[in-house]
Amino acid sequence: MLLKGIRFIAIMLAALTLGLGFCHLMQLPSRMGWDQYLWVGSTVQGGLYAMFGSVGAVIFVATVIALVLLAYLLREHGRPGLMLSVAAMLLFALALVLWWVLIYPVNVELAKWVDGPVPSDWATYRARWEWGHAVISLVELIGFAALVGSVLADTSGETRR
Repeated sequence: MLLKGIRFIAIMLAALTLGLGFCHLMQLPSRMGWDQYLWVGSTVQGGLYAMFGSVGAVIFVATVIALVLLAYLLREHGRPGLMLSVAAMLLFALALVLWWVLIYPVNVELAKWVDGPVPSDWATYRARWEWGHAVISLVELIGFAALVGSVLADTSGETRR
C-alpha cells in the first residue's frame, strides 16, 4: 500500500512539474518574438510567473524527493521498473540542477529590472531564460516518460493478490 501511495504521489507531482515546464516550452515561439516592453512587462514586472517561483519550486523539489522514495521502495520490494524509476529520478534531479545553472542567474538579473532600467542586452537574458526553460522541459518530459515506463514495467497481464 505504501508503494502504491508513493507511486501515485510521484506521478502526480511529476505531472505537475512537467506541466509547469511544458507551458514554458509551448510559449517559447511567441515569447521569443515579443519586444522588450511586452517581454519585460509580462515576465519581470507583471508577475506572470510569481507562483512558479514559490509554489512551483516546492512542487519541483517534492517531485525529486518522491521519486527518490519510489526508487527506494521499488528496490526494497524487488519490483520491476526500478531502473526506469531511477532514470526518472535522475532526469528530474538533472532538470532541477539545470534550473539552478541556467535560470536562477537570469532570475537574479531580472530582479534588478523590476524598479530599475532594462539593459540594452535584455534579449540575451530573454534567450537564456526561454531556451533554458525549453531544455529543462524536454529533460522533464523524458523523465516523465521513464516514470510511466516504470509503472508499465510493473504491470503484468495477471492479477496480483
